[in-house]
Amino acid sequence: MLFADSVNILPVQDDYLLEALMENEAVPYGKISGPAQLGILLRQARKKQGISQEDLSALAGIGPRLISEIERGKATAEIGKVLQLLASLGLEVIVQPRTTRNWQE
Repeated sequence: MLFADSVNILPVQDDYLLEALMENEAVPYGKISGPAQLGILLRQARKKQGISQEDLSALAGIGPRLISEIERGKATAEIGKVLQLLASLGLEVIVQPRTTRNWQE
């Protein structure tokens, strides 16, 4: 699985690397394979924009506790709430068919 930032492509294979990415300031735009990666992307996008969880809560109409849980990779988060957070940060979801090459990733 790969995250692309403006300079590098970063392989993400385990929790240690996910933790390291959480401290990186580059937003890992690209393929998201699970809730942990999505949470990291949301957190980094929020921080890059200088928005606190409390401010995002007011902006998105979602409680700060749920924002924190989503940023930590809560697998059972309601999809509608996640989409609200993405929209509030100026992000969107794009669905496309897998190619033969990335089907195995």
